[in-house]
Amino acid sequence: MYTPPLVFHKSGKTCVFWDVEDYPIPDGLDAASIYHSIKGAIKNYGCDEEVCIQAYVGNNTFSDEFLRQSSDAGVIFEVFTRDFVGGQYERHRSIYGDVMLWTLENPTPSNVIVIAKLFDDDLATSIRFLSTVWYYGVLISQAPKPEWEFPLGSAPSFLASIFDGGNISGS
Repeated sequence: MYTPPLVFHKSGKTCVFWDVEDYPIPDGLDAASIYHSIKGAIKNYGCDEEVCIQAYVGNNTFSDEFLRQSSDAGVIFEVFTRDFVGGQYERHRSIYGDVMLWTLENPTPSNVIVIAKLFDDDLATSIRFLSTVWYYGVLISQAPKPEWEFPLGSAPSFLASIFDGGNISGS
């Protein structure tokens, strides 16, 4: 089986698509802290360009004040206003749609980072195509299944460690 090389554009814009239900904000931190941690980790990974973060969360997870402060800090939340039967599935489909729209507005060389516990093979394969077909830099927060055929190194440990009490500075 062919494994394509990992591509991450050090001179490209980066957008992070973050499922907050899969990777919650650790106790004692706010969205601004997470924003700076993610941005710092990406910078330590070699990318100094613009970073945007889009986060996805269920209804009633955060107060309106928290969401306003998060927006001011640079984290844009999409709040699902009702409980979907397939909550994680719906959030991940929304992430995929937003990734596709973002890539239309931000051609390569750009990077996409997905911080979510992917479970759907079709979604994972579609995200991988960004790297292998359209040459975007793509990183994910979990070790991919072999059948997803992501490039080696696509799941750097710094992504998940931001949310599990690991090195929050990203270094």
